[in-house]
Amino acid sequence: MTALLNVTDLSLSPVLEEVSFTVGRGEVVCVVGPPGDGAGALMACLAGEAEPDAGQIEMLGATVGTGDRRPAGMGAALRGERLPDRMRVGDAVRLFSRLYGTRGLSGRLIDLLDLEPLMARRFGVLSDGQRRLVMIGLALVGNPELVLLDDPTGGLKEGGKNRVEHVIDELRSGYGGVCVLLDDLAQAERLADRVVLLRDGRVLAEGSPSRLVGLLGSVHVLSVPPHLRVDRLSEVRVLPCAAATYLYGPRPALEAAIQELAPMSGDRVWSIRRPTLRDAYLTLSAVPEPAALEA
Repeated sequence: MTALLNVTDLSLSPVLEEVSFTVGRGEVVCVVGPPGDGAGALMACLAGEAEPDAGQIEMLGATVGTGDRRPAGMGAALRGERLPDRMRVGDAVRLFSRLYGTRGLSGRLIDLLDLEPLMARRFGVLSDGQRRLVMIGLALVGNPELVLLDDPTGGLKEGGKNRVEHVIDELRSGYGGVCVLLDDLAQAERLADRVVLLRDGRVLAEGSPSRLVGLLGSVHVLSVPPHLRVDRLSEVRVLPCAAATYLYGPRPALEAAIQELAPMSGDRVWSIRRPTLRDAYLTLSAVPEPAALEA
């Protein structure tokens, strides 16, 4: 597989330490970590807005550094980017098309992002969600091989999130490779071919969602209220977190745990489920649940 993005031993004190991963052609790679764990600094380095202390970033076969222009063939939609308030969306699309020498956005992407009703409107009157969709669209005007998306669905309502997820699916097959920074593990599990889990500025684990979940082994999960006292249980790993206490183990062991805990919980009915990427993150990091990571 051709690597469109190759990050090697990237360090930026004190937030990143020896971060390495790749994005191949036809891949969606989601880098996931709570705010403060280095994801924002990583995107700043990838976009050329911050200079790492050590390591190397190679995009589309060329090494890039701070202050370099974004390489031809790379598009990015970064948090906080915006157009002048008086600029009309349609004028921006035409301007970007001339700069890139393209015909603009395909009708398919305009439909997916619901940009047609916005073309005659000025950027300053758009909602935050509409602005996010416009900036994602502009990142794709140049038909890039590599796309960087920084929290592309942050602040969007459910319909807008679905639109962006459909666009990312289109990019996987129609463009080249996509690197997405997220703090939503459930979304990463849906979207990603590979996930890079960050913790304290380091790569905690990397792999497909199914592989990372598979690191937990053949276990099931039971969530109980955090205030409930859970003593040592046979064949069950207990992980106390802020929102709940998670019990990991074979189904028979968790069913026995329910019987043991039921008298302390009143009439509450608990269900046993299969583990998710979020469970893998919590278990691999083995620390209390980061409050900023979405369920």
